[in-house]
Amino acid sequence: MKLHYKNPKKVRGSYIWKADTKFLSEEDLKSKLKSDLNDKNLLDKLVKKYGNKLFLASGSRKKDEFFVWFSRIKQWANQKNVKTKFSIEPKKSNKDKENENVIDFFDFSNKLNKKFQLKIDFSFDCHETILEVNSNKTKPYNKNSKLYQQYTKSEKYLEQTKEITKLAKSIVGEESNFFKQARKLFDWIIENINYKYPPEIRGVIPTLKNKCGDCGEFNHVFIALCRILGIPARSVLGMWAIPKEKQGYHAWAEFYLEGVGWIPVDSSVAEGLKNKKDKEFVKFMKKIKNPMNYEFYFGNLDNNRIIFSKGENILIPNCPKELSQFPAMEDCKSSFMQPTSIYPHVSGNKKGIFIIDIEAELDVLARTHNYR
Repeated sequence: MKLHYKNPKKVRGSYIWKADTKFLSEEDLKSKLKSDLNDKNLLDKLVKKYGNKLFLASGSRKKDEFFVWFSRIKQWANQKNVKTKFSIEPKKSNKDKENENVIDFFDFSNKLNKKFQLKIDFSFDCHETILEVNSNKTKPYNKNSKLYQQYTKSEKYLEQTKEITKLAKSIVGEESNFFKQARKLFDWIIENINYKYPPEIRGVIPTLKNKCGDCGEFNHVFIALCRILGIPARSVLGMWAIPKEKQGYHAWAEFYLEGVGWIPVDSSVAEGLKNKKDKEFVKFMKKIKNPMNYEFYFGNLDNNRIIFSKGENILIPNCPKELSQFPAMEDCKSSFMQPTSIYPHVSGNKKGIFIIDIEAELDVLARTHNYR
């Protein structure tokens, strides 16, 4: 087996992240909401008055702080010749050693109580990934390698329980070939999991229980089942990169074979194309001229995507301890980055609430065929 990267398209555009922060003092809470910081119903009152925004309590720091983390658009096997330009330069850039992401740390503390935007201009060549299957043989894994240990472990949202272990083994039966095992998992998922957005709760356990989820939950099931069988697997977080189309976040998976590399799997797209329940999705795939054969999305990938990050539970640098109180930020690890971490950090020395209104958009200006 061999992976080929073909038919590159030049993608050019901008990712624009807009923020507007306001501070509500204890006096503001009392006069505007008839509430205070000890009110158990404060969050409900804030949402009712200000809408679905981020609300973070202040009063725990010596000075005002507003930190944000972005996963940088960088080079991967199918995403090459990457160029980026920031309207505001990051304060620090750190390599995520576990997943090979580059995490940019921004300090926007001087922009609190203001409206501002970060614009990231980018260009890259997006390649179609094609798996050439000329042999069904698979090599044994080096179980002592860092890669194997990182991507076969049980972790948050990818738990390996007794019930899930039993399911994984029942799906593959007596099959011992890693490639064929992964294909059996793929087939089982698109037959037994239905697409639903948003999911009631994230993670492999509730997704298997409810038999439904969005693209991220399709990933959780595939990755967890692979890892139980000793097949390294991980998430890929990104977006569709298509001009003049409303851009939506998307996630897919990869599993690793020795001597071959990381092989893409998009089980949620495959489910949508095979079952054809979502007519608008099928119409969208035809419009962007993606392959319509659901089997294509096991081992292959189209060239209509932008990758922001890989892996889950990503450690972010310069992380204040307060962020660890959030379920999706335990131990200063963001459950995913697409492209920002789950939560920014906002705090100050005055007691009150920061209201954070964030808008983000991906503007793909061009996607051209400039190759022979």
